[in-house]
Amino acid sequence: MDFRRIEWLFLVAFIAIDIFLFAAFQRDTTGQTETASSRSVDSDTTIVKEMRADDIKFSTPSKKSGEGYYISTSNNDSVKSSLTSLTDQTVRYQSDGTFTSTFKAAINGVDTKHPDQVLDEVVHNGSLILNGDQYKYNAQLSSHNTIVYTQRVTGGQIYSKFGEIRFSLTNTGSVTGYSQGYLPGAKTLREKTDTISERKALIWLYQYNQIANNSKIVWTKLAYTRYFNLKNSSVYIPTWIIAYKADSGNNAGVLQLKRVNAFTGAILNSDSSVKSVSGTGTATTSE
Repeated sequence: MDFRRIEWLFLVAFIAIDIFLFAAFQRDTTGQTETASSRSVDSDTTIVKEMRADDIKFSTPSKKSGEGYYISTSNNDSVKSSLTSLTDQTVRYQSDGTFTSTFKAAINGVDTKHPDQVLDEVVHNGSLILNGDQYKYNAQLSSHNTIVYTQRVTGGQIYSKFGEIRFSLTNTGSVTGYSQGYLPGAKTLREKTDTISERKALIWLYQYNQIANNSKIVWTKLAYTRYFNLKNSSVYIPTWIIAYKADSGNNAGVLQLKRVNAFTGAILNSDSSVKSVSGTGTATTSE
């Protein structure tokens, strides 16, 4: 049995176990009687009130569950061989599969408030950007000096450096270069699976002390982030990404991103956690 087959058997087994555990979790938490369901709703309402009492400011979160997929992508250097098709720039391929590029002539006239008005045309120019038709402007991850486009996949967008284009923008509205990660061979591994609601994700972050008191939820997004990585493939899952700023303390004014597995409600951190930076509100996704 070759290594590739062993890897895929491991992948299928891992996902099967994950789905089984989630199904068991769902039975325990939502498969109870109507009385238990009512108690759960009352409990969630109480926790939301506690959050507001702790001066955590946020718009009323949605209680509606969603759907998502397990997404598999290929880990190969096929992108590297395609870089020769790019023109009018100097490209440098990185060991992690991403690449950076500097334009020979800067792209001028980019409005910092509406950068997509100019950059959409650049992104969709196949001689300047690789597979640009698969990316979409992302205002949430963009800032005054960094304009972000995220790769689109079935059911959503990739919030990871491995599926993003990041343009460097000067204060005078000129783009001098960019970095790009592209995920080839993105495909769904099984049918849609239910995801937790926005409200449930916020509640679990609060209960696990992941949101500081005296803070504000700036935005939330259900997107795809990397779950685990194998030699020849990676798996991405729906993830609730919660962006917030603390009003006091050492991280006051810093935009911080927290992630919640939208299938199981587990808090995602460790080496795949999203970094946060201060300043204009830029958020840099590391995985």
